[in-house]
Amino acid sequence: MSTLRIKGGDVQAVSPEKVTASMPLTSLLEKIGAGANAYRSAILPDGVKSVVSQRGVEIWIHQTTPQAHNFRWIATDSPAPYGKGTVYRTVRIALPYLITVAVFKKRGDGQLSLSKSNECFFSNEPVSGWENEMCFPALLNCSKFKYQEGKPLSWICTQHINRDAFESEPDTSKRMRLAFGELTHCLLEAGFNYSSEHHEFNSWYSESKSVDPRIETVEQWEEATQKDELFALEVPWLKTGMNLGQIVDRIFGIHRAKPQDFSTADAVARIVFNHRPETKGPAHPVGDLFDNPFESNGDIAF
Repeated sequence: MSTLRIKGGDVQAVSPEKVTASMPLTSLLEKIGAGANAYRSAILPDGVKSVVSQRGVEIWIHQTTPQAHNFRWIATDSPAPYGKGTVYRTVRIALPYLITVAVFKKRGDGQLSLSKSNECFFSNEPVSGWENEMCFPALLNCSKFKYQEGKPLSWICTQHINRDAFESEPDTSKRMRLAFGELTHCLLEAGFNYSSEHHEFNSWYSESKSVDPRIETVEQWEEATQKDELFALEVPWLKTGMNLGQIVDRIFGIHRAKPQDFSTADAVARIVFNHRPETKGPAHPVGDLFDNPFESNGDIAF
C-alpha cells in the first residue's frame, strides 16, 4: 500500500517499492475537487433545471415548456433531401416539454466548452426529479444511431454549428452561455431535413411518426396544432426506457467521466505519481523532502 505524507504545502507519495513523487497540496486538492468550476457563480440561462458535473464533464438540463414552434421544415416538393438545393417551408407545430441535455467537456487547454454529443428528449410531464422517464423527440434533426453503444441516444445534429461564435471567448461562463445559444439555434431554428436518414440510422421523427395519426405527416401535425396547441401532451411518444438520471449517468459513462474513488491512499497516490511539475528537478529518495513526517507542527502522514 502506498504512503502519503503531507508537510507544509507539499504532498509526497511513496509506493511499496519506495518510488517517490511529490506535488503541491493545492494542486492535489484541485484535482480531487475538479467538479467546482468558476461558471457556477454565473446566472444560468432561463429554463436550466439542473447542472451536474463529474471529472471534467458538465451537463446542463434545460426544459422548454409545451408550446407551438415555428420550424423550417423540408418542403414536400424539395428537389434535395438535405444539403445544397433543399427547399424549406415554415411550419407551426406543437411540442410537449422539450428537454435539452447540453454536454460540456474540457478542451485541450483545460477550459470547458460545448461537446459534439448533445441530446434532446420529449416529456409529457415537467421535470420534477431524476426518475422522470424520457421519450424520444419526434424531430428531423435529432438522430438515432444504428449501434447505440458509446453514442448518444438522441443526438442533436450540430454539424453546422457556429463554433467561432463561442470558442474564442476567454470567460468560461460567457463561453458556455454563448455555446448553449448556438445549440438551441441548431435545435429549433436550423432547417429540418432528411440528413439523419442518410448519414445516421434515422431521425427520431421518422421513427416516431406512426405513434399517433395526428403527427403522421407534418401537415397533420400542423392541423392538430391549430385545433389544440397542447395536444402534444396527449401523444404516446416513443419511450427511451430510461429516466433522466439514467440518461445522465449514461452520458458520463460515454465520456468516461464516472466519479473517481478516493477512499484509499493508493487512489490518491496515483494522482501524485501522475503529476507532471512545470520544472523537473532531481529525483528525491524517501525522506529527503519529508525528513520527519511526524513532527509536532501539524504535518500529517497517512
